[in-house]
Amino acid sequence: MIFVHGVRTRASAQQSRAIAQRDSLLRTLVGPVLCASPGTLSVLNPYWGDLGASFAWNNASYPPRGVENFGDDGTNDLADLLADLLADLFGGEMPHPDRVLAALARTSPADAVDLLWMVAAERADVQEAGVLAEMGAQAAALADRANAGDAPNWPADAADDQEFLARLTGELTAGRAESVPPQETFGGHSGGRRVAMMRLREALGRVAMAAPRTGASAMRLMARRPVHTAGTEFIGDVLAYFRQREVHGARAPIALRVADALEEGARLRCSDDPWLVVVAHSMGGNIVYDLLSHLRPELECDALVTVGSQVGLFAELGQFPAVQPPEDPVRDRAPVPDGVGSWINVFDPGDPLSFVIEPVFEAGQDFRYSTGRGLGAAHSAYFWRPSFYRRLAERLPAALPVERNV
Repeated sequence: MIFVHGVRTRASAQQSRAIAQRDSLLRTLVGPVLCASPGTLSVLNPYWGDLGASFAWNNASYPPRGVENFGDDGTNDLADLLADLLADLFGGEMPHPDRVLAALARTSPADAVDLLWMVAAERADVQEAGVLAEMGAQAAALADRANAGDAPNWPADAADDQEFLARLTGELTAGRAESVPPQETFGGHSGGRRVAMMRLREALGRVAMAAPRTGASAMRLMARRPVHTAGTEFIGDVLAYFRQREVHGARAPIALRVADALEEGARLRCSDDPWLVVVAHSMGGNIVYDLLSHLRPELECDALVTVGSQVGLFAELGQFPAVQPPEDPVRDRAPVPDGVGSWINVFDPGDPLSFVIEPVFEAGQDFRYSTGRGLGAAHSAYFWRPSFYRRLAERLPAALPVERNV
């Protein structure tokens, strides 16, 4: 599997932790439907952020005063995101800070699990991320059963968040969440699980601290604080890619780095891991489509999964050489690259940067997935949620060929 990131992605300790958590969730929840032996899934993460936008005057054009001052300098982005998420989930009816997850557990079990694991994973290192992913897979399964009314031990009546966590992890320890393959344990040793529990308890405190900030969060959203930082970096990375393509074609630095990963992924195919699946977020979807349709049409993948992406929009805007304007927009459709076995496109109606593909392309299927977040948070929320990976694991088998000769 190859994950191609989108804009505004830069190397940092936080980004490394996010990659570790995402890889662990992919191996734990999606790996079993792709690999003969769960846990053997190869995951590649081509990084192109260092080749994206740079600002010649070090952002001197950025207003020194303005709406961005309602928040901080960007070093506390996840704390702001967490406050935004709580504001989106509860609106003006915020429960007591010590009962946020307990309240969610009664109305939306999946949101309770996703929120808890998102916060816990943000500070986890690589080893901890693996343990948390395995626990999160079981917790997400239990939440799905609770939502279907088939989990009598789901802690919907927990008095507070401490009780919710204690009872939830008790269910996981008792093995009542879901039967999982033998490889999917709580990490192989009690030490790993103890550290994961520490991260989960720490997450309770961070949720409690974020709850009182939701009023300020709403003010930030009304003031559109993220517009400048997100907008300039989004536009900058997009322009950087297309400018590179204009000058260098298939040898453009960003295109070359992603193409190298596709070639490596093809080489890594084996009997235990036969499928090449590309998951592309945001601008990553545009890069992959451009490569497979125009720059490097000999490259291929068994399934392309675009998430929160703008491929349909950019096709309409004439940004892809492989796409010609339709004579009849009702009838005509743009081509899907020959090297793409199947195409799944995931969008959130609340994500202003996600678009559909079915009305534009001749093949491919749109799937709606609600992150449950508002305009300011939805685009970054997909890959923090264990439920997203469970849905992906449910959809992928139908998108893959019956057999793959390696």
